[in-house]
Amino acid sequence: MSKLINNSNFKEDNSHNKKAYEFIDKHLPVTYVDLTIACIVKKGQPAPSKALIRNVRNKTILRNDILLALVEVANENKEAVEKIKLLTS
Repeated sequence: MSKLINNSNFKEDNSHNKKAYEFIDKHLPVTYVDLTIACIVKKGQPAPSKALIRNVRNKTILRNDILLALVEVANENKEAVEKIKLLTS
């Protein structure tokens, strides 16, 4: 396993990144890696490695394309949970 140095250029003060990570923390499912790969491939981009996706999720690496896919997966999960709650109540 490669030793990754924490990205010192990552700026937590970017409000859109901060909001994205807060949303991901609340709504991203446990099985997010394969769903994120499917989301990226669906857009016609090459599939990133699972480790790269985990590193973006853990804020080790900043890649906006992968962060966007993570937010989309989290949003789909949020909508699914809300629909289940609506149908079961």
